[in-house]
Amino acid sequence: MKNPKHYFILLLIILIGSCTNDNKKKESTDSDIAYSMYDNFEALVASTDSKYVQVDRITSPGTAEKPTDHGFWFYNCMYKELQQFDSSGRYMIALRVFIEGRDVEPTDQGEIGIIDLENGNEWTTIGKTTAWNWQQGNRLQWIPGSSEEIVWNDRSDDGKSFVSRVYNTHTKETRTLPRSIYTISPDGKTALTHDYERMKHGGTNYVGIEDAYEGQWAPEGVNIWKMDMKSGNAEPIISIAEMAKLMYPESHVVDSERTLYFFREGFNPSGKRFIFFVKDAKPGERARTEGFSADMNGEDIRYLYKEPSHHFWLDDEWIMDNGWHTPPDAQDSVRGYFLFKDDGSGKPKSMYFEAPNGHITLSTDGNWILTDTYNMDGFIYLYMYHIPSKKLIPLAKLETHLNRKQIMTNAGYYRIDLHPRFTPDGKKISIDSSHEGLGRQIYMLDISNIIGNPPS
Repeated sequence: MKNPKHYFILLLIILIGSCTNDNKKKESTDSDIAYSMYDNFEALVASTDSKYVQVDRITSPGTAEKPTDHGFWFYNCMYKELQQFDSSGRYMIALRVFIEGRDVEPTDQGEIGIIDLENGNEWTTIGKTTAWNWQQGNRLQWIPGSSEEIVWNDRSDDGKSFVSRVYNTHTKETRTLPRSIYTISPDGKTALTHDYERMKHGGTNYVGIEDAYEGQWAPEGVNIWKMDMKSGNAEPIISIAEMAKLMYPESHVVDSERTLYFFREGFNPSGKRFIFFVKDAKPGERARTEGFSADMNGEDIRYLYKEPSHHFWLDDEWIMDNGWHTPPDAQDSVRGYFLFKDDGSGKPKSMYFEAPNGHITLSTDGNWILTDTYNMDGFIYLYMYHIPSKKLIPLAKLETHLNRKQIMTNAGYYRIDLHPRFTPDGKKISIDSSHEGLGRQIYMLDISNIIGNPPS
């Protein structure tokens, strides 16, 4: 180009065009990431302009004459535990009940169903149960490693014991195991359980069968049981009497109003060890609760931490918990999400972030903590915490209802917790909720845009 001035003008046009294209690319990327981010939980709650994810109802509330409530009631505390979906993600399982906001009675029967998410959310009833509660349902779940078998708790045909039913989706046949279950090993071969009739904290017991050791604080006959999922052969592996000696090594005044009992077993990812809680309860007093771990023979018992609440195994050695704990290098305890090691020390190694109590689960890539809150002035918050960036992402702010009316305070053990859980591909979330005023129903949220565009 002979004229230097013309060359300069052409170069300037090229540079302006390049900048314009870069801006367009940036604008396009920003529009794809259409979600809010916060540095802490307080900021998330204080915000009045958060972007939320659409919440779609999956189940039917029935009619005014015959309302129906549905739920899965819980979340998994390890990737392969308590699965609501089959491996394809097409079939969801749920419990349907016909009461709300009152104590469960022995005659209150629930229905177990499979929901076909690719066929208009069609419901197919596969069984019934009279062993369920408001806080954890009937431990309904797909047996790990199986795309055919579903298991849930029930009362025996003669009404004298709690059992579990195993339904085969191919043969349509149901077999019965002699004990109820709480959790199943990752290979699907072994179940752990405790005595549901003995539990004293609200909404976690099954009614219809009396505690055989009522009035006895720590009897030899109360155990954690290990059961073979094929044969039904079961054996006790840890007794409550043994745990009484560990928790009270010097002495303990036996009080007939106190009850020592097991609760909430949960395998680590390899299935070689499990967590369990021990509660010491007395009416009118706050129960003492301690978390322990043990191997599959009920040996090598290690102390995990005091006042355990909601937890998730990260791997065989590390476990996450939401509770009141003292962070390392601090003197005062705070409520938040902490990291513990299964080393018997009972001390947190680090803290993720401060926040109220919530039901925790972890994404399969280990980058996202999915959790919720309890009722906060009439609302429940559903959100995720992105571990690499330390950002909190709000997903939903939902009204809390009971008996088809919004309530501003906690409803006790009648409450309807979200209990959020991921679908198998990690791109959607399933929750139980009452926010529409239609009783407990199951909803799903598509979070693929967030998972696919994480905070940088």
